[in-house]
Amino acid sequence: MNNNDISRIYFGKRGGFTNIPDEYVLFEKGQLYKIRNDTLLRIHRISRTQLKTIDSLLIVSDFKELNINEYGNITYFIKVVRNDVEKEASWSDISEVDNLKKLYNTLLTTIIK
Repeated sequence: MNNNDISRIYFGKRGGFTNIPDEYVLFEKGQLYKIRNDTLLRIHRISRTQLKTIDSLLIVSDFKELNINEYGNITYFIKVVRNDVEKEASWSDISEVDNLKKLYNTLLTTIIK
């Protein structure tokens, strides 16, 4: 996870009543893992179609240019690591970031096989 030569997307949420983070990482070849206590638990590999959809949503949302760092009771996040560049966006339920929420929901659908 510390190798910056491997592209990956972190996503999930933090906060809420239990304050237990719900975090995932999707690697460039489609391997999806749940992060629990700094350990990677393999979920499965997603399809190339899903990867292409996620890449196109990153472009449509203009993710690399987003500057949103909002926190709420539950804070959602997406962090993209590509080509030695890290970009993170955080928002809450009341944030008005429809393209970002669409990207997040698409990432969530990758968890279900």
